[in-house]
Amino acid sequence: MQSKSLKPFLYLFLVIALITNSSICYGQASSEAQAGPSPLDIKNVFGLGMGYGGGLGGPGIGYNLLPGYSGSISPGIMLTYEHTFTKRFGIGASFSFSAASSSVTNVPYTIDTTMHYTSGTFNNSITGTYMSFAARGLYHFKGTKKFDPYCGFVGGVTLTKLNSTVTTVEGTYTSHFFFPGILTGVIVGAKYFFNDTIGAWAEAGYSGAPDYLLNIGVAYKLKKAW
Repeated sequence: MQSKSLKPFLYLFLVIALITNSSICYGQASSEAQAGPSPLDIKNVFGLGMGYGGGLGGPGIGYNLLPGYSGSISPGIMLTYEHTFTKRFGIGASFSFSAASSSVTNVPYTIDTTMHYTSGTFNNSITGTYMSFAARGLYHFKGTKKFDPYCGFVGGVTLTKLNSTVTTVEGTYTSHFFFPGILTGVIVGAKYFFNDTIGAWAEAGYSGAPDYLLNIGVAYKLKKAW
């Protein structure tokens, strides 16, 4: 008789336990969803690198120099930053800088005026600097703790400044030009971390920057998320 009288209480205890357990699980799931991604998914990575290829993209300086001109283009210096807010997606920014020069000497010229002809030779020297400021959106593929492959898009602005100096027997003439532009493109790359903080990275792509063909550099990952 006593065992039969205890059964309703046992059933009631089981029902209460199930309800309580469900409430706890639901509360934990809700709090985790509201809290967002795990702190392990949040990273802030800084990069410093050098880029090769592309030229300055401004008139007068590039790989296709005018006949008789010789010149040089310095490797691009690139600074990057990325904040990853999930295991797959991140946003960031980049800054790049490059310089170039070209020159030619003893180029013959003739000027036909209504009064007389003027002829001689001239020297021309052109120097240029290039800067770009861009935003980056990146998608990270499945990798490992050390190897991080990714791809993304780039969008921003470019600033190209050119100085031209022409010297003739009649004098020296200097001109200054400034060309703003739009930068858009795509990139694909990967990072490899030697430890929890320091790594190396490489990127290839096209974005209209002086370093748009290939970039290589070092990466620094903050140990604590912001």
